[in-house]
Amino acid sequence: MSTHAATCMFLVLLCLVAPVWAANDDVEMVPVPAGEFTMGGQGKAVDEDAMERPEAKLALPDFAIDKTEVTTTQYCKFLNTLVTTKDEAGHALLGMPKYLSVEEVNGHWQPKGGRERWPMGNVTWYGALAYAKWAGKRLPTEAEFEKAARGSDGRKFPWGADLDQSKLRFGQDNLGPVGGYPAGASPCGALDMAGSVWEWTSSVFKPYPYVADDGREDPANITDRRVARGGSFTGEPYLATTTYRFRPYPWEAYPFLGFRCAR
Repeated sequence: MSTHAATCMFLVLLCLVAPVWAANDDVEMVPVPAGEFTMGGQGKAVDEDAMERPEAKLALPDFAIDKTEVTTTQYCKFLNTLVTTKDEAGHALLGMPKYLSVEEVNGHWQPKGGRERWPMGNVTWYGALAYAKWAGKRLPTEAEFEKAARGSDGRKFPWGADLDQSKLRFGQDNLGPVGGYPAGASPCGALDMAGSVWEWTSSVFKPYPYVADDGREDPANITDRRVARGGSFTGEPYLATTTYRFRPYPWEAYPFLGFRCAR
């Protein structure tokens, strides 16, 4: 077999075995390998919450997660395709207009000036879920978010053991484009998994240990509190740990609450 023919055969085989992900958005995704990681914490330090206990080992299959949070530009594309701001059940996708980084002009949604790469905040859980479905993806479970954020070595922050405010977007006047702090990348290469905006997950807020089939990942449950992860540009920086569990109701929307997708 010639070198050219062998190369062609290899490419064909690669296409057959490699996952092919078609999505309506253009968010780059990074792979998270299968395996075990430590979920939760001992909940004893001043910057830990009792609902992080007990610490336990959990194994997950491989998955992929968006490298960055969904941006205002990407969310506007979704809204302009959907042509509504409510889901099929009538739930609002967005919070109060005055807190949005996007605006509707002559029936067309667009980011406000200079905010084209900002994370899409002030979106309800219903709004995050609807976008994920439209994109051909889903919201990550809180277990997936934590594994992507801390890796298999149990990091307290995506970059390591200690808080370093030069590695996360923090401060009331410091919200800006996604991916602006590459030094704060997680072990899998995901950005802004600490700071920037809190991120919705699919998971219902329930006590640990995390058990996926105990109802917390039941798609029929669309009313209970959800878990959001990662901290934000507002609040306290110690809340940006890989284990902290914010628990808003699905209809709540805040400028400091956004999301990313998984697959």
